[in-house]
Amino acid sequence: MCRPRVARVCCEIFSRARRHRLRESLIERGREGIAPLAKVHAWTRETCRSLGIAIAGPIEQIHQQPWSSVFRVPTTRDAVYVKCCGPTQAHEPRLTALLHREFPGLVTEVLALHSTQPWMLVAEGGKKIRDAYSGDEFLRTWREVLPRYAQMQRAATRHVGEILGFGTPDHRATALVAGFVDAVANEPALSDERSDRITVDERRALVGLRTRLNDALGALATLGIQDTLQHDDLRHGNVLIHDGRAVVFDWGDACVSHPFLTLAVTLRFAASATKHAADDAEIIALRDAYLEPWSDRASMPELRVAAELGRRIGEVSRTLTFYAVARAYPGVLDTYPGGFAGSLRRVLAEFS
Repeated sequence: MCRPRVARVCCEIFSRARRHRLRESLIERGREGIAPLAKVHAWTRETCRSLGIAIAGPIEQIHQQPWSSVFRVPTTRDAVYVKCCGPTQAHEPRLTALLHREFPGLVTEVLALHSTQPWMLVAEGGKKIRDAYSGDEFLRTWREVLPRYAQMQRAATRHVGEILGFGTPDHRATALVAGFVDAVANEPALSDERSDRITVDERRALVGLRTRLNDALGALATLGIQDTLQHDDLRHGNVLIHDGRAVVFDWGDACVSHPFLTLAVTLRFAASATKHAADDAEIIALRDAYLEPWSDRASMPELRVAAELGRRIGEVSRTLTFYAVARAYPGVLDTYPGGFAGSLRRVLAEFS
């Protein structure tokens, strides 16, 4: 029988070897992509033919990650795009189709869905706002997009059952807390031998956040605003401008949660992109633009307090998104600054 210490060492060696094999498998799969090219090309050509879209050149793969691949298809008019989603984003095609059906003009136009695979064909959406605008025009576009997005969130409450049925992650209060506890417990295995993994003291502090997180969620719930669809990655890389109209795309990280959790990513990235502090007037104006459609639910001071709670809790939702990616695609976060531990540190900073 192995001594306990020897047994632990053997288990650690086995675990490292297994993670190494998983990473190698991921790299090998990445060479082909999450969908076989021949099948993607065949479906694309047949679907375009059936829609009367004339392809005018080679189909080009313009994005490849373990969670999704995107192909640009030149046509005799605007280009169209095929997005093939991996397991963590398998809900995205049907979700995007629902949004296009119910809220036309807010998202890219969905032309077709694959009958059995999480693939979709979408119309040209335009330029990303980070490439199209800067300065005041960039901020003006955000002030126009955010109220439209909030109005969609209000109306989407009636579709929550269908949205969850697509496999969209559930980040409502109970699931959010349970998922966070699980993420903290499993961080050592996911961070592995990274030098910036969570420390013993940080882990102790993270474990102690459960009560404060529950209290914050309880306070947020007092306004009675229903859980709904939440993009979870609404930033300047995921908004397009086409013919002067902004549309939101890339719903692969979307979840069902309190709507205000969306502000974590949106305000953090807007401040970074414009080199403003989080409490500068320009960033506060974006928050208030988002809150305006909720003004019948509470006074603006009450909504601002709730928005700040939502922004802080939103970092927990973002951590669960990273957690799902880290588990599904071993090693994929190794090249990310801070890795999975970095998302936990953002939560710790918000609740310390």
